[in-house]
Amino acid sequence: MQEGTTWPERFRPKSIAEVVGNRPAIKTILQWMESWKRGNPTKKAILLVGPPGVGKTASVMAISHEFNIEIVEFNASDKRSKAYIENQVWMAATQHTLDDRMRLILLDEVDGLSGTSDRGGAGAISKIIDQAVHPILMTANDPDSPRLKKISKKAIVVKFNPLKQEDMLIVLEKIIQTTEYTVEKKDLEKIIQQSGGDLRAAISDLQTFVEGERDIQTNIQRDILRNIEETLQRLFMTTDSTIARKVISEADIRYEDLLLWLEENIHLHLRSSDELVMGLEALSLADVTLGRIMSGQNWKLLSYFYDMITNGITASRHKTPYRKVSYSRPSWPLLLWRGGRRSNKKAELSHRLSGATGVSSQRVWRTHIETIERIVSLNPVALTEFASWLKVKRSVFGRK
Repeated sequence: MQEGTTWPERFRPKSIAEVVGNRPAIKTILQWMESWKRGNPTKKAILLVGPPGVGKTASVMAISHEFNIEIVEFNASDKRSKAYIENQVWMAATQHTLDDRMRLILLDEVDGLSGTSDRGGAGAISKIIDQAVHPILMTANDPDSPRLKKISKKAIVVKFNPLKQEDMLIVLEKIIQTTEYTVEKKDLEKIIQQSGGDLRAAISDLQTFVEGERDIQTNIQRDILRNIEETLQRLFMTTDSTIARKVISEADIRYEDLLLWLEENIHLHLRSSDELVMGLEALSLADVTLGRIMSGQNWKLLSYFYDMITNGITASRHKTPYRKVSYSRPSWPLLLWRGGRRSNKKAELSHRLSGATGVSSQRVWRTHIETIERIVSLNPVALTEFASWLKVKRSVFGRK
């Protein structure tokens, strides 16, 4: 094994026996593969549905290795518009190999098919399944994605469930046995608990743990980050407001932080201008509601806060398909910290603006102050008007 390889890749299962959990699902895949070898598959495609890190892709890779079958993968980073699918995927799935051997076509995360610049990706896959001469295996995270409806009619749908902690423990113990490291069982159990059933995440955390961070508590910030990222991923993945509300209510995130993360990353999922306008409007209303909750401690309004976020986000994404993306931390806290001494003067400005607008004081920096400063830079006379409106000195704006 190469030392520089990440552990999730280094310890990827090489055989079906090494794959833990979801044995009924794996058995179904194997029976389907055997039907292809006999030349009489009931359906030409199979769709694996389940959350990240539960073994969907790992099972496919292990089966490919064990059956000695070439695998052609089209993953989430590929452009999978209708035109791309009709060209590249069609060629791989419908043309025989030179030696007439079977190949396996893997379409990873088909619930993230293109839906903006070129519609019809799911329909194109459906047609390719009809013409395929090789088995087509697809994976998806979101079982409720509308893009799966047409595809699932042409495929055997197999559900992958979250892994049991005891199964994950077996994997981590085997990994440690092949290394020079020693890790106590209680530490392995803590790593598993923090992973949320994601085996890839657990293996990655194990590598981090043994290579330096021996105190599990040092991973708290990273775990919070994962919780935020998982919440955003699940929130944008669904188009069902009921599911979205459940995701938000279960999230262990401060309400202000959730709004900041959504504001920073919403453009990654709402790519068209009308979607983005709808999404930002929903966040704006949610922020005003949160400001009222905090100022008056009126927690009866919390359900409205949830509704504005969940209904707003799910209703906004009607063009852009869900895709896995890398989320960015909210940028304004770092900029505020770098401001140093300026923060003391602007604390008063933040308080005044929050009271005047009904927006929470933490977010008013980004929603109002930057805009006011830009206006003042273009029209210095406006500084006096803003200072009078907020009943503060001109120096609070950092100007004389």
